[in-house]
Amino acid sequence: MTTGATDADLRVVTEREFLDELTSVTRERGATEFLYLMAQGDGVIGVQWEQPGVDHLRRYRLRENGGPPCPHCTIFEAVLALAPVLPLDLMRTARTRPQYETVLRTGRLPHLAFARPVGQPGASWLGDCHAVPGDPHTDADCPRHAVPAPSGDPLDLRLGSLPRAIRELYPHDAAATADLQQRLRIARDWRADAQAVASGVREAAATWAFLRSSCVLGVPVPGANGLVLTLPPAQTPDDRPLAELHAAAVRALPTGGPVAYRERACLVPEPAAGAQRMPSYAGALDLTGAGPVRTLRLPAPRRPLSTTGRGVLLLYEARHAMGRHFASAPVRDDAYWESEAALNVFEFTLLERVAGRHYQEAVAAYLQALRREGDLLARPHKVLDRRRRKALSSAFGGLDDEELHLWASVAYRNAILVLLGDLKAFAAHLRRQAA
Repeated sequence: MTTGATDADLRVVTEREFLDELTSVTRERGATEFLYLMAQGDGVIGVQWEQPGVDHLRRYRLRENGGPPCPHCTIFEAVLALAPVLPLDLMRTARTRPQYETVLRTGRLPHLAFARPVGQPGASWLGDCHAVPGDPHTDADCPRHAVPAPSGDPLDLRLGSLPRAIRELYPHDAAATADLQQRLRIARDWRADAQAVASGVREAAATWAFLRSSCVLGVPVPGANGLVLTLPPAQTPDDRPLAELHAAAVRALPTGGPVAYRERACLVPEPAAGAQRMPSYAGALDLTGAGPVRTLRLPAPRRPLSTTGRGVLLLYEARHAMGRHFASAPVRDDAYWESEAALNVFEFTLLERVAGRHYQEAVAAYLQALRREGDLLARPHKVLDRRRRKALSSAFGGLDDEELHLWASVAYRNAILVLLGDLKAFAAHLRRQAA
């Protein structure tokens, strides 16, 4: 049952009144399991408290004497106000802004979602951001948030006029054009597979939006590990030589303190056929943008994975990249491992949607084996019989043995989560396994 706001119940309040009411109602509704902070278009902010058996929704429009404040900035203030009330730890509080703004840049409505962890009184709530169709922009948006909806594809490149540094990587311009065309084809193919998996999966909408709108083409600099040249669309070709770009990028790096990644990431296709089959995330130095950049490496293997498998893996790595904001190695504390656990849950959710009951049956088989053994399995690869392996393979349109083993191992991890019963215990398990 849902109670609360309708269009007639829209509350017109100041920012201070909104923040005070948000925190007081959150304290009053102590049984809340899920809380949503939602940009609803036309400057309206929706808040929904979900308790067992009842959902309570309120809708607000902001006013001030000098005109309405930016609703997006107010939502960030609301997160800060909620942090000690829910509570939210520092890492999850800090993540809300980049997650929200990533969705905002796609021209869709960001909905921040917070969930109480099961069986962990006083522990930090979990957080995510969903993307919902609708126009998020109003006349009240501040300059930072008054961005238009995306008008082009970041992979829509004109290769007729290339930056000098790119041309230096090839013996002649025709070779450069041919190689870049091949890299674009590989990137588009991977991205199309991710789109097919993400279609209709609400939990994947923000990750797909990141891939679709925030990832440009990147070309690695041969013989220099960790250096890339990015090719943003509609950018005037840079006539500086590669050595000059390199020197400028190194000079631009700040000394001391954390170094933030650039907002845009890049897809780095690898045309050379090899044994590597899976995409991977890595940090790099972008010589074009003179700053650290997140990269998603996309192989073109001799034996490609299934299209569904490719889509799941690219969305997983993109989600990984979205959670990395600084170039330094993350501190592997409790919050880090809880973040890794949430990343695993994202992958489990995708597989439940695309592989359906065949994946769920594999998880159930591993769960039964875990309960029977009373401990981690000594030979997990022996759990799925021939019928279940064939069924799991058919859910992906047919798998070779190597890829079948990959998705069976994910089902095994999923079963461990189900057995442990909550995310914190699963995070501790991942930490022990890594050690």
